Amino acid sequence: MLTAMPVLRTRARTRMVQQLLADATVSARTSRRQRTRFYQDLWRAAADDLGATVSPAPNEALDIALGSHRVRVNGTHCSIDGPDVLDFAGNKPVVGRLMAEAGLPVAPHRVFTLSTLDEAQRFLADAHRACVVKPAVNTAAGRGVTTGVQGCPQLVRAAAAAAAAGARVRRPGPPLQRLRELFRDLEEVPLLIEHQIAGANYRLLYLDGELIDAIRREPPTVIGDGRATIARLIAAHNEERLRSSGPHALNLVSVDVELTQNLSRQGLRPTDVPLPGRRVQLKTTVNENPPECNHPARGELCDALIDQAARAASIVGARLAGVDVITHRPGQALTGSTGCILEVNTTPGLAMHHHGHPGAVEPATVILRHLAAGRT
Repeated sequence: MLTAMPVLRTRARTRMVQQLLADATVSARTSRRQRTRFYQDLWRAAADDLGATVSPAPNEALDIALGSHRVRVNGTHCSIDGPDVLDFAGNKPVVGRLMAEAGLPVAPHRVFTLSTLDEAQRFLADAHRACVVKPAVNTAAGRGVTTGVQGCPQLVRAAAAAAAAGARVRRPGPPLQRLRELFRDLEEVPLLIEHQIAGANYRLLYLDGELIDAIRREPPTVIGDGRATIARLIAAHNEERLRSSGPHALNLVSVDVELTQNLSRQGLRPTDVPLPGRRVQLKTTVNENPPECNHPARGELCDALIDQAARAASIVGARLAGVDVITHRPGQALTGSTGCILEVNTTPGLAMHHHGHPGAVEPATVILRHLAAGRT
């Protein structure tokens, strides 16, 4: 049994969860405003290109009329997939099991909770490699994900971050009420620990089994100037992205457990001042990268890998899906040793495809054109 558990259950847990909740609340407010504006503009522009009619709907959604067909969009969600599909796809352990049964390579993993943290410790010890800790159900955009977990102290911090993120999902109400409910539910939030697989991160976007776009995603970085601390460089990076608006203003870099542990592996802290010109990788996760860190990758991927990712999307029954793949050999089929399928996202972000590089695809326009053609 972990000796760190009593600490996690008392003052340390309180401090970690309070800070994680406060940070997430501020970040969510900014991100929500920027995201709503970006996606409404994106869908309106795509509808205008096709001569479709757009009308406002409740909760900042939009109804788009495409001839005799209608679709409701709200941010990354498109009504062609119902709530049952979204809920099913959000259960990472179940989807992972079904993919494995279908012969698709997934990372070895185990489900646990804060109350069964000793099971995660045994899994980590048996792995003989770094692991990833994340919420097991209904989170997206890298929330609560910590990579490179090795040893008990890192596991405790990563599990606390994942539990806080998992407990926040769809939790309404004022902060104090939410905090009380967090403490009540925190011990039993389902979490996932899995082997960390080396390789580049790819997002493959599918609609009705057809590949719309594929991009290779690089993690966020800052470049030292010899004067500013890493924390200040991050703040300046975020401020510049907010000024740029559009896709730059979404998913700003947050200072979380993933960031501090990733810096620690490089012998760095947020208060350190990197030398001029030194590029500092902030995270291993890619969800908070700026658009220019995403690159067109259709030409890098072989047909066998594309077919494997399409099968993963079909397993959850999603018409629109973003399949995350990690591999160091994109020209070969995934085998487990060369890479694996990380996740199937049924409300896939479209902003990452607006990266400004040659060969960029406008996914919202492709989606609406597909639906306008009667494939609904």
